[in-house]
Amino acid sequence: MGYPDPMPTKRLHIVDGESTGGSLRGSGLGKSTDILCWKDALYTGPVPTGLSLEKLSTLRSKFWTAGKRKNEFQKRDAQLLTWREYDEIVLWFGSTSICQLSLAQILAWSGRQKLGQRRISLIAAYGGMLRPEQLHVPYEARKTVTSEQVQLATRFWRAFTSSTPDALQRLLKANLLPLPEVRHTINELLQEYPSRYDGFSRLERRLLLEFAGMGTATAAFAVCSVIRRDWVGDTQLFGMLRRFAAAPNPLLTFADSFTESSKATSLIELGSD
Repeated sequence: MGYPDPMPTKRLHIVDGESTGGSLRGSGLGKSTDILCWKDALYTGPVPTGLSLEKLSTLRSKFWTAGKRKNEFQKRDAQLLTWREYDEIVLWFGSTSICQLSLAQILAWSGRQKLGQRRISLIAAYGGMLRPEQLHVPYEARKTVTSEQVQLATRFWRAFTSSTPDALQRLLKANLLPLPEVRHTINELLQEYPSRYDGFSRLERRLLLEFAGMGTATAAFAVCSVIRRDWVGDTQLFGMLRRFAAAPNPLLTFADSFTESSKATSLIELGSD
């Protein structure tokens, strides 16, 4: 007489966006109801320290919707809180700053939960850039998240949400090997503080250089040129352009009212990047 098959492992997949989520659904590795897209470009907008997930999500929702809604992340957070229904939580996050910040947020959150024997595993791959059938290789190679990784993610998250860059600078001197991509992310974050040379952040300067090099260009062309080299959101870059044009001493002048297709001319001179 044979024994019944053991209960299948139930997994919650937390992914870096809709692109990875779509590939994952097509791969057969996860059902739509078991895939959570963690969408929040944390490198822009307010991320103050010490807030619960609920309070931070409310603040972020107001930021992204210009104060119109406070529940933009309510469904996302509600799905995260179903973790008790799962045996394993699989995290799909690559090496970009946006992925590393989301990973730090989730791991720091997990460190405050009583997960028991539940496994948290990490897949450091861009699922959205792979065909559904290609996801099986990184999935089978996933690694269990260690306590050292959770501790480092928690330190990184606290440093990131600090009101000054001091904690990030100190963290660069620590052992970052448990999460090696954190070092590059910290360096990028520090470069977004105003430069002592001209007051611009790295991305602001890069965006202005696009106009300085061409004289006149459309907003969309300049933004796309930056995105080809930096994994950042276009919303952040278009916001920079609006601020440049609306400044008391404008850095750009637009031929018409601002739109993505508006042409702009640089009003300042910059040195090389």
